Amino acid sequence: MSSMSFFSCSALALFAVAASGSLAAEEVREEVVREEEVPLWELGFGAGTLYTPDYPASSESRARAIALPYVVYRGDVLRLGDGQAARAVAAESSRFELSMSFDAAFDARSDRNDLRRGMPDLDFLFEAGPQLRFKLGQYEFDNNGYGELDLALQARAVFSTDFGGIEHQGYVAEPMLRYRHWGLLRPQLETNVSLRPIWADRRLHSFFYGVDPQYVTPERPFYEADAGYFGTQMSLYATWHFTDRFQVFGGTQIISHHGAANRASPLFEEDYTFNIGIGFIWSLIHSEKTVVRPRGR
Repeated sequence: MSSMSFFSCSALALFAVAASGSLAAEEVREEVVREEEVPLWELGFGAGTLYTPDYPASSESRARAIALPYVVYRGDVLRLGDGQAARAVAAESSRFELSMSFDAAFDARSDRNDLRRGMPDLDFLFEAGPQLRFKLGQYEFDNNGYGELDLALQARAVFSTDFGGIEHQGYVAEPMLRYRHWGLLRPQLETNVSLRPIWADRRLHSFFYGVDPQYVTPERPFYEADAGYFGTQMSLYATWHFTDRFQVFGGTQIISHHGAANRASPLFEEDYTFNIGIGFIWSLIHSEKTVVRPRGR
């Protein structure tokens, strides 16, 4: 989910992962650099659309539009944007990073879904927990391209809210192998490929797949969810930096639920689902103070 992206309804994750911050120079660089001098903070605007299933393994999908403030903060401890929704860095070296990370996901209305009609809506979700990221490799290429491979071990507590209260919905564990490349074909192009298997406890599986007695119908029998494997997400994103202030991104996620712990649930329909989304980010103002950061951090 970098994050909560396994919740396939999460356009927030698409913005967080695909958009990695604006370039620092006044003009787009003609070569890729490994470090850059960037503003301490940036404020702007982003918008996009995402086509996604109503919930993981659902056969019903719909388009969602989103417009959000774009906020980047590149502090020594607190970091917002630049490739993740948010994280608080506790320790960092050239080979690893220990941090607290956060993410969020949209709700889903049950009255719009045939299988869930008559059941409670799926509320907005947010999560928080530790992340240990290992930097496995850095690669330079003849065309001035530059790549990074890392492994992130993530564990988070998940909460739901209808903005009238907050309820704990369980825990999720999701190691992620990610490769990021700057300068593929053109210096302005950034690509991001990741693979993320996901496991969750019984409570989180029940949030999506459980059917309590009061919601049983002839087509929807009682079902008590189990803990275990949730699915594996494969993601590909690309970002084109037109200028130091404006970038366009697009991405797709294929989620395999084959072998998931709750394939027997009456709410489970598809072994494979996908998301696709596009959007833009426009950075409007930024700080005079700058910091030097490796690309993508």
